[in-house]
Amino acid sequence: MVYLAKKNGVVIHHTDLKAMEDLDGKKPEMTVTDQEWEEHGSTAYIDASGNIKLGEPPAVVTRRNEIKALEEEEKALQRELDNKDYKVIKAAEVGTVLADTDPTLHTRRDWCRSRINEIRDRLAVLDLEEDAA
Repeated sequence: MVYLAKKNGVVIHHTDLKAMEDLDGKKPEMTVTDQEWEEHGSTAYIDASGNIKLGEPPAVVTRRNEIKALEEEEKALQRELDNKDYKVIKAAEVGTVLADTDPTLHTRRDWCRSRINEIRDRLAVLDLEEDAA
């Protein structure tokens, strides 16, 4: 069993009831099985109404999902940009002007670079927010 209680605005947990009482001077406000605790990532938080909830706060999950989506988009754009840069290099090697064969190439490359910079800026903001939390 895992015993949960609130202390100083955070959730504390113990697997030994006596240790919780001796070390923290608390009685459990919530008791869960080891399996439930592990299924929720061995984490808990206090929600807006002051209740203990298993798992991570929704804001943390949302932030992690945003970071993951941005990183995946950045990788896809970088692959696309690398592919387009390769075309430009190859065309230059044979003396071809790609503007004649692919007029949108340079526009798309510029857009990819701009979007990658936007993604990196947003990831930096999210990183700063995590450091401040």
